[in-house]
Amino acid sequence: MVVSEALKDAIGKLGPAGIETPRLDAEVILAHVMGVERYRFITDPSREITENERKRYMRMIRRRVGREPVAYITGVKEFYSLEFTVTKDVLIPRPETELLVDLALYYAGMNCRVLDLCTGSGAVAVAVKRMRKDLAVFASDISDRALSVARKNSSKLLGRSAVKFFAGDLFEPFTDGRFGVIVCNPPYIDRESSGSLQKEIFHEPQAALFAGEGGTSVIRRIIREAAAHLEDRGKLILEIGSGMKNFVMDEGAAAGFSVSVLNDHAGLPRAAVFGE
Repeated sequence: MVVSEALKDAIGKLGPAGIETPRLDAEVILAHVMGVERYRFITDPSREITENERKRYMRMIRRRVGREPVAYITGVKEFYSLEFTVTKDVLIPRPETELLVDLALYYAGMNCRVLDLCTGSGAVAVAVKRMRKDLAVFASDISDRALSVARKNSSKLLGRSAVKFFAGDLFEPFTDGRFGVIVCNPPYIDRESSGSLQKEIFHEPQAALFAGEGGTSVIRRIIREAAAHLEDRGKLILEIGSGMKNFVMDEGAAAGFSVSVLNDHAGLPRAAVFGE
């Protein structure tokens, strides 16, 4: 079998299964199996694939037909131009979350202490440290399995001990620590809206996605507890749901913060910055 035949076969399975991007997914998975860049399929569509590659590819395509996300199938996801290992123990990093990295880098002064809550795969913490070696970056997560993935990503991309990881619920491991920047992509999806979500999302860790009180419970806790952990003129940066602008403005004001909300590339409210 040659590349063009394998792709045609895979696309023929993915399309009827309701996959929105069948060609892209088929190419990404085949490139992973063959260990090549996707452009090779354009320059060399008649390249032969081995029988072992074909079998492995078809197994992965069947997983995608079952709506398992591509990142879990390949085990990797690009974020901030870095390749992160991902497993079903961590949320898949999204492009819109790169805004948190941009904001953390903007607000962090020289040698600033930065804390990444709900770190998951470690994507935000690692990307911040990769861009700014002067920063002291700390990260925490309530999931030991997620922290294992995050530590592996940090070690692979930065070297050992570049980011300091802690296990615990939000600020729990940092009773005495203060930070110039606190950043977090918390769970903020309302479970009541789950019926309208893509099937792929239910393969991801539910605790990293859904929150009580209409999706606001974790964000409310962070806003109310953050002041005790921020240095003077420090900033709290949160990813938020597209319908949460008024909520975070009100909660931030009640906690004594001034609040700015920034839109993502789609024009939707995505990040809230809390400061003095």
